[in-house]
Amino acid sequence: MKSLAIVVVLAGVAYADPADDIRDKVAAVLPPGLGVARVYAPATLTKIDSVELPGEFHAGRPSVKVVSHGRTIWVPVAIGPVAEVAVATHALANGDVITDADISIESRATEGGIAPAPSASLVGSTVVHAIAGGQTVAGKDVTLPPPLPRGSQVAIELYRGSVRIKGTGVLEMPARPGQPASVRLAFNKTVVHGVLKAPATVVVGDSP
Repeated sequence: MKSLAIVVVLAGVAYADPADDIRDKVAAVLPPGLGVARVYAPATLTKIDSVELPGEFHAGRPSVKVVSHGRTIWVPVAIGPVAEVAVATHALANGDVITDADISIESRATEGGIAPAPSASLVGSTVVHAIAGGQTVAGKDVTLPPPLPRGSQVAIELYRGSVRIKGTGVLEMPARPGQPASVRLAFNKTVVHGVLKAPATVVVGDSP
């Protein structure tokens, strides 16, 4: 059975950015778990009379029917699964080393074929393609830092409820920041498991 299209008529309303308006209209009818990654609106699209949406959407790059100044334009819209990704808080240039202040973690739709960088391991990575502020950091945009080798000395922060214990230890296996890490404690040789935080701290337990 053919799905019915949804037509949204915009009467007497002017939008500063037609692409944003198309994004909002599509996002409002998407099923849970999907979002709009990008709207490929042409620069010549300055006014929207109406938007015709398909009856249902799937991940991919469908086109929506837009009427502008009485003319029909088909605008591709990239739709993908929503995931936690790293977003640049400001413009990053080639050669910059990413710090905590350079990125924020947000839930955004990801476009097919463009793999986001592993957000947990981004701190300490080097930018190899310039990244605009507000842009999702893609895997191709950065070089991840090398893993700390087995035997590296690290600081330990161990949390047990409201109690925090600090110490030192050595890595039992190589690990990158953001990855699980096994550490042999210096004071009693016990092996504990946590997550390596940049540059060389392993957090064990749930930090507040």
